[in-house]
Amino acid sequence: MGNSIGLMFGLPGQGMHLHLDALSLLFGCILLPQVVAAAVAGMRASVAFWVFVLGMALALLAGDQFTLIFGFELMSAASWLLVLQGDRKPATLYAGIAIFSGACLIPALFLPASSLAFVLIALGAGAKAGLAPLHSWLPRAHPAPPAGVSALMSGGMVKVALYVLIRYAFINLASAQQPWWGEALVAAGALSVLIGALRAVLEVELKTALACSTVEHVGLIAVGLGLALYAKASGDAALAGVALQAALLCAVAHGLFKPLLFIGAGEVKHATGTTSLNWLGGLMRGMPRLGALMLLGLVGMGALPLGPGFAPEFLLFHAVIGAAATGGILARIGFSALLAVLGIGAALALAAAVRIIGLGFLGRPRSLHAAAAEDLRRGPLVAMVLLGALNVPVALVPGLLLQLMSPVILLLAPQAHTLPLTYAPLTLLILAGFAALAAGFVQTRWGVRGLQEAPAWNGGFGRPPAWLPFGDPHTQVSATGFAEPVMRVMGKGLLGVSKTDPAERFLFVPLFRVQTRLVRLAERVRRATIRERLAFVFTVLVVFLLVLGLGEGG
Repeated sequence: MGNSIGLMFGLPGQGMHLHLDALSLLFGCILLPQVVAAAVAGMRASVAFWVFVLGMALALLAGDQFTLIFGFELMSAASWLLVLQGDRKPATLYAGIAIFSGACLIPALFLPASSLAFVLIALGAGAKAGLAPLHSWLPRAHPAPPAGVSALMSGGMVKVALYVLIRYAFINLASAQQPWWGEALVAAGALSVLIGALRAVLEVELKTALACSTVEHVGLIAVGLGLALYAKASGDAALAGVALQAALLCAVAHGLFKPLLFIGAGEVKHATGTTSLNWLGGLMRGMPRLGALMLLGLVGMGALPLGPGFAPEFLLFHAVIGAAATGGILARIGFSALLAVLGIGAALALAAAVRIIGLGFLGRPRSLHAAAAEDLRRGPLVAMVLLGALNVPVALVPGLLLQLMSPVILLLAPQAHTLPLTYAPLTLLILAGFAALAAGFVQTRWGVRGLQEAPAWNGGFGRPPAWLPFGDPHTQVSATGFAEPVMRVMGKGLLGVSKTDPAERFLFVPLFRVQTRLVRLAERVRRATIRERLAFVFTVLVVFLLVLGLGEGG
């Protein structure tokens, strides 16, 4: 499927060209419910929001390089303005990443199919998607704007960047594909999974923890895409099919449950005035509808069975196991290590989800605002119900969705074998329902009637003493205390400092130091005299001639 139309706007004599095929249609379907939900949640009156949406739509429907660059940069500029309106501090870092992303993408789109073009595409799109090690801006910028914008940035803008990477890596640069392209994506994805999951467990602010979880899921998608590139270049059709199924299904699932969680976090902020897990607690009583919808999203974030996030990770683990069973001894060792990293990431993601629901919504309120919180407003409720309803088919009938995505997989890898999914969550849900009915019948028929109240265990709902109406906060686990074991392990591990992002320590801090020295050098050159400048030019020419002479002599 492919339809193209031309517009009169754009370059003189060229205009702009829009193209719709199976890949752009899939990502358009991922984007559409997020836009509707964000608009209903309160962003429909913002002009910058709709410019942001227009930029993403143009990037997805671009039929030529100019339209793609225009849409991508329009998306970046509008999202930067929305971040700037929320918080000026992360907007500066975000602007730098956006400029870097554009500087990589613009020349790459006009280069012939080559490894250099892939590297530039991977850097530009990966930086915009929040792929490690260029991810440090994401946990700062995504929580800054209103909840609807955060939802669309995390669920939509990240997918647009991944769409650019997918289209060029699998289609436009297909003639120059190399196995190491996939290996590089797998390595970056594995690093993103590990760092994102670790930071999601450590962060106390709810929106920041959700943003760190986005880094982890971007890493999962990148691992799937990398495995598919590796398999396609190596001629392994079965592995390419399973890896693409995992990556695309993960993109669909994340594009639904993560916006739901961000909109819910915005409602928590509106009801309590804070998103710090250390000041929440007990929200399930005052905000039962929000608690139920957040629980649905967190089941997806934790990749629990019968949730929307389980089937993609199920397929991804199968793809990694299949890759480990092929190749030489080094490939087996590498993919086995990747399997361990993904397992650690899955465990940490589950811990982060349990931490959010347990500390934020269960237990006793840790503040008066949390105790007096009122349930969802009408607009955010409609938005969250819409996204929650769309999560249900992803969770219960993922095999049907994979069949619908077969044209996309065949477009990206024409020789791929798309095997049917062996995981049947709907059957498991029906069996679990029968088991629950049987247990309920036994409890009703032979159980003991009446209620019995027992002392609470570390934040339960037992009756508090009269002199502490909200319970003793020291009896409840705090968000910081929950993460303390992980912080201790990291403090003694390879990363050295528990709260420091590795990308900041080893990439951004050195780059900042280099930038500072270059600024000082430029200032020194500006203040230099004519004699000093001529001496510098003469020295450079002498060194150049010396190197040239040594090279000719060799």
